[in-house]
Amino acid sequence: MENISWSELLKTPIVTAQHGNDGNRIAATTEALRQAAHQFAQVLNERAKLLANSAQFDAALRDAAAIRALLPRSGLGYLCAGDVHCQQRCYAAAVAMYDQGLQTAPESDPYYHQLQQQREKATADNNKRVDFISQLPLDVVITNIIPRMERRCYSDLPPEYLYVSRAWRERFLQQPNGLYFNFGEEPNTFKTGHDQLVRFAPYVQELRGEVFGEAELEDLFSRAQFSNLKELGICCDATIQHLSLLNGLQLISDSLTHLSIEGHNGLRLYDILESCPNLVSLEAEEIDAQMSSLPSSHHRKITHLALHDVPATAYNYDEMDDLLSRFPSLLSFEITPIPDSAILMTLHKHCPYLQVLYFGERSDHLYNSDVHSHRKGIKFAHLGGYYGEEPYVQDDLIQFFYFHRDSLEEIVFKGDINVGDDAYWKLESGRVVQQRAYSEPLSPASDPIQSEGSFLRLSSINFSGTDPSPSIGIIAWLISNAPNLKAIIVNESALQPDVANVMITSKHLSKLEIVRETSSYDYRGIIRFLEYHIGIGEASTLNEITITTRRMSPESTWIPLISKLQCLKNLKLHARFIPTDCLPAMDEIRRGCPALEELTLGVRGCNIGDGIINSFCQHSNLKCLRIGSDSLHPVNLMLIALYSRLDSLYLHSHVPEKIMNIMRNNVSKIVICK
Repeated sequence: MENISWSELLKTPIVTAQHGNDGNRIAATTEALRQAAHQFAQVLNERAKLLANSAQFDAALRDAAAIRALLPRSGLGYLCAGDVHCQQRCYAAAVAMYDQGLQTAPESDPYYHQLQQQREKATADNNKRVDFISQLPLDVVITNIIPRMERRCYSDLPPEYLYVSRAWRERFLQQPNGLYFNFGEEPNTFKTGHDQLVRFAPYVQELRGEVFGEAELEDLFSRAQFSNLKELGICCDATIQHLSLLNGLQLISDSLTHLSIEGHNGLRLYDILESCPNLVSLEAEEIDAQMSSLPSSHHRKITHLALHDVPATAYNYDEMDDLLSRFPSLLSFEITPIPDSAILMTLHKHCPYLQVLYFGERSDHLYNSDVHSHRKGIKFAHLGGYYGEEPYVQDDLIQFFYFHRDSLEEIVFKGDINVGDDAYWKLESGRVVQQRAYSEPLSPASDPIQSEGSFLRLSSINFSGTDPSPSIGIIAWLISNAPNLKAIIVNESALQPDVANVMITSKHLSKLEIVRETSSYDYRGIIRFLEYHIGIGEASTLNEITITTRRMSPESTWIPLISKLQCLKNLKLHARFIPTDCLPAMDEIRRGCPALEELTLGVRGCNIGDGIINSFCQHSNLKCLRIGSDSLHPVNLMLIALYSRLDSLYLHSHVPEKIMNIMRNNVSKIVICK
């Protein structure tokens, strides 16, 4: 009897003659109860309207639910709830409520007609699309709306933002960067399908995808006018039809300025260039780059050339010399694998405006904004190499670096060095010393002996990816002659006394990264360097140290010295494992480093031993903490959450909601990295 149904209470009870006059009185009181219920429902309805008008929608919907419970066969409760949803602009919910009322209430119900009318109005409102975009200035659309949407379109799927309305489509097609399409996943043919790509072809400026088997670009570009296509990136293999591909490129050659071809394809570089005379940038893999036997040609428009996995027949000295002579306007050049290192000294002859060089290494394309078409000399030299490739000849490196001493800003070296028995020069105490006569006279610009040269622009060197022993001489020479050097990245084993002594003379050195690949027990150099910066106290310029290793080791006895650096603001421990036996060293750093504001513990997915996090959470000045572990224990998370000095926190680990709430109270910026 506790679950009382209001609708049951309003039904007329069954009475018989045995009830006598009481039967009439029961019927009369039941009718009075019905009238009271309807009056009560009207009062609830009135209150629901008032609550909704004051934006108390939950309370209004509660009153509407009470009406439906009281009078389930009446349309009033459904009408009331639907109207509240309309005030919330939740028109779909309103339509659903009106539909429920029309199904429940009989057609004779006094609210039935109102339910029908309100449903029609809510349906119309739900279908409204406001083309506000046509009222906005085009620059607002381009800078504020388009960047927030997925730019890539697929040839087999309708781009959603192009089908909102005609006004939206016209606005989006007006953007200066055009559309970016991907081939999608349709069958390997361009004779049919790809309807979206074909429809919007005149507006497509960037197109990327895979071309295999019977798919021929000539078929695609013959079906529509790709008159504004500027960038094309394709991945193909040996099954590609060369002639059809080249014919397809010719069809878009008037507008095409950037071309990227990946995969084993066997195309000839010469044919690609002839088919695309307006190219500014070309990136290609595994193509035939031999051109010395072909007609002489100069491709002055090309400023960026990247040739990767070039067959061995194309990167000997003569072939490379001929190839470079055809690109006099290059600003950036990439090639893998490593050609003859003697090529380094022909670059400035053929490509005087070359500023970015990736020699034996692929780029990350982060340099484009730093090149200028009228500046001479290489700024960024990334000289790579892989196991088994030919080493660099030390004489070639010395002459190359010396020639570009006035322009070099960053050097990254990851190859091997061959000093050679017949070398012209040797390196001693940070100087170049001649050890045999030249076979031909050298100009002062190419001879590091004739004039002392300083690398005035050089701000960063990275020799962490090379064998330390043969590279120590060049490292010391560069540091000795780079008075404005700010960042050094080296292998721990390279920090011998000779290198450490010249590092001490770097008056602007602010960043040091030490890479530990194998155990080293000669720490004299790094200890001397750190002791120097400890000794000069607040005059030290060293404010950032990075240690990159698989496993932090207590055997590195120089690490505790970091704690005594007065000006160190940023410490990055890029390790896969920081074991508990490193806790004493970590404790020393925590108690010291008075200026430390930023700390990174481990790389993503690292393992951090017990007590390490707790130790650093007691540092008095830390403002930013980054932790790479993706499985932090709740105890460690709580320690971090209660550390109220942090301004920003970067985690890879899941954080329970209760702990996250505590973190939000203490840390202003929390980023959970996915």
